[in-house]
Amino acid sequence: MYAVPMDEKTNPNFESLFVIPREIPKTILRNLLEMIYDVKVTGSQYIPMTGGALIVSNHTDYLDIPVQGTYTERKIVYLGKYELFHPQEDIMRYVNHRNSPFNYPPLSFTKPIVEATLASLGGILKANLISWGSMPIIRNAAGESEMDKKSAMEYYGKLEDYMVNLMKEGEMLSIYPEGTRSETGEMTAFKAMAAKLAIRANVPIIPSGISGATNMSKPMAFLSGEAFKTKIRYNIGKPILPSQFPTGPEKKAAKELTEMLEKRVRELILAPESD
Repeated sequence: MYAVPMDEKTNPNFESLFVIPREIPKTILRNLLEMIYDVKVTGSQYIPMTGGALIVSNHTDYLDIPVQGTYTERKIVYLGKYELFHPQEDIMRYVNHRNSPFNYPPLSFTKPIVEATLASLGGILKANLISWGSMPIIRNAAGESEMDKKSAMEYYGKLEDYMVNLMKEGEMLSIYPEGTRSETGEMTAFKAMAAKLAIRANVPIIPSGISGATNMSKPMAFLSGEAFKTKIRYNIGKPILPSQFPTGPEKKAAKELTEMLEKRVRELILAPESD
């Protein structure tokens, strides 16, 4: 069974009272990045201030997301792993395990309090993440049986509809079309899903490219000192408007638009530094 957590919204309950305004963590994170790295961003003027849009980039490191998110004035919506929004579930699996000390006195008396506290903290974390621009999804929904595969196909269909609706409702969504991080920093082939979503939502695509971040969030980069003041460059390009999208059958148009995106992003990665 695959739950689809795309409908997770914060409710007007006590959790909402603990939501921290997005500008606070954004400012703290940006200052932290600038203390460690030499970050420079160009093309911010190409980000539309309102209306649905899709921003795409190559994916080199975990740093890509905070650089993109904190150096962009407008809120960007990211789709994150379900587990990030529910960290209490892993802890509760330990608490409820048959060999857990919480099944025996005296800790057994505290178990209801622990469960309630973890649920509240998890709810507060989820409320903040959603407020800051994140939405939970289940990754790798496919299982081994035919029923699992069918359920997964249905899930991913709903996920695509969800992303399209987000943009139609005026959100700016971020997608990394490579599908995963590049371990070498070299950009790999783009998957067509990003182009397909933009075509369906009829929203502009903002291409962007990041360089210099590869492996710079790993402990070794800090232990060796390589991370400190390493140059990270994030270049944002002119939007590709729906009027510029290839025409014809959706599959063919998405393929041609994907090729266009790949070319634009490569150019942005290699763009010379301006003064």
